[in-house]
Amino acid sequence: MAKAAKNDKKKPEKDTLKGWASEAELQRVSTSIEELAQNLPPKFKNHARTASPYLALAWIHFLMCLPYLVKGFKKVQEGISLIPEKIFWAILSFLVCFFGGIFPATIAAAEAWNLCGGPEVWDQTKILMHEFAKVVEATKEDGKEDKDQQEALTPQQVIQKKMVIALQVMEPEKVSNSLSCIYICWIGVVGVLRLQFARTITLGEVIGAKVYKPVRKLEPAIESVIPEEYQKWVPVVTRWSCKAVAISMAWWIQRIISAVHSAIRGGMIFGEYLVDFLHEKGFLVVEHRDTYMDEAIGWSIAALGFITQLFLGFQLPLILNLVLWPVQLLEAFIVWTVSS
Repeated sequence: MAKAAKNDKKKPEKDTLKGWASEAELQRVSTSIEELAQNLPPKFKNHARTASPYLALAWIHFLMCLPYLVKGFKKVQEGISLIPEKIFWAILSFLVCFFGGIFPATIAAAEAWNLCGGPEVWDQTKILMHEFAKVVEATKEDGKEDKDQQEALTPQQVIQKKMVIALQVMEPEKVSNSLSCIYICWIGVVGVLRLQFARTITLGEVIGAKVYKPVRKLEPAIESVIPEEYQKWVPVVTRWSCKAVAISMAWWIQRIISAVHSAIRGGMIFGEYLVDFLHEKGFLVVEHRDTYMDEAIGWSIAALGFITQLFLGFQLPLILNLVLWPVQLLEAFIVWTVSS
């Protein structure tokens, strides 16, 4: 009897996937992904089918976590709203002083994002998240009403039904304006970053060509120590090795430039906001326009930030690696997007 009771208690665990969703729901989403994969190019179709169970699991987890992400986003907004605006920007600028050379693509993307209409994109992103949250809530309510009927639907019918719910709930003008604004801003950011990175690669190409001229005189000595059938590769390998080393040097130079730029810019903004905040609170009589105190603070913080990055070799310590891994993922994504 005790064993039977234990077995009865374990049965519901088979119908749930780690407490997140039923096996039937997982299978339905996986089959839906396989149906959508039919429209992909042949070289992606098989990979999508193989990854469909994992994609389905990720999608279910995302939908489950979305309400908490929205709540967390709102809590962060509330927390930020409690901080005085000048202090918030001062703290952010202070951090930029110490990470410009470690996350050069992210800092450059933030600068380009601000130039390409970043504040407006931020407002449109909040509108889009609100519309998406409405769709998730409506989908949940629909699932509670006719759960048995949904299990009998085919994957294609499930997709069609969710699309109908989304079309009914969302405001088309808001979604259209938000997507257009985000896309235009992102294209502008990618364009600016590609121009900067192309300039860096071109610098490396030029340096490599100049370095190759004296190095090519060593080719006869290199050919004398390798087999005759491989000697024809010596000029090509030597030329490309010079280019690879030169491009690496150019990237290192660009990293130093980014570190200097972000340290100075962050330090100056930090000094201005700090002095203005102290003036508002009555600790200082003058604003940053009437004193050199903000420059003194800014240059001191800029020097400290750059020297710290240089001392660390533009690498994060182990502790910060564990904390800032989302920023590292963002940096890798931006670099991949720009270089692809």
